[in-house]
Amino acid sequence: MSLFHLYGMAAGADIERGRSAAAEGAAARAESRAQRVETQLRRLEANLAKALLINEALWEIIRDQHGLRLEDLHKKLYEIDMRDGQLDGKNQRKPAPCPQCGRTVSARHAACLYCGCVMDASVFTVD
Repeated sequence: MSLFHLYGMAAGADIERGRSAAAEGAAARAESRAQRVETQLRRLEANLAKALLINEALWEIIRDQHGLRLEDLHKKLYEIDMRDGQLDGKNQRKPAPCPQCGRTVSARHAACLYCGCVMDASVFTVD
């Protein structure tokens, strides 16, 4: 075997070790990110369960104090759901012209990107 051939084999092994280390690092980063996402998901699920419990308690207080029926709640839910024109369990703003400058503002933005006019100051908007 020639010296050049031996050098090529050694260099190839070094490259392969480098690739393996890079792959291990990428795998470790991916696992770490997956664990963070799982933690965030558990926190969101706990917050959702708490919000549902609070909503149920508030509904029962209002119902009992004002003599409302479940039918009244359903009617109001339907009314609110239809505010955006779609019966889909959501009440999300659609792109609309800015009342101040007239440019179209995406529903994702709470304020106009051009002039800063607040488009929806509702505390019930989901980002």
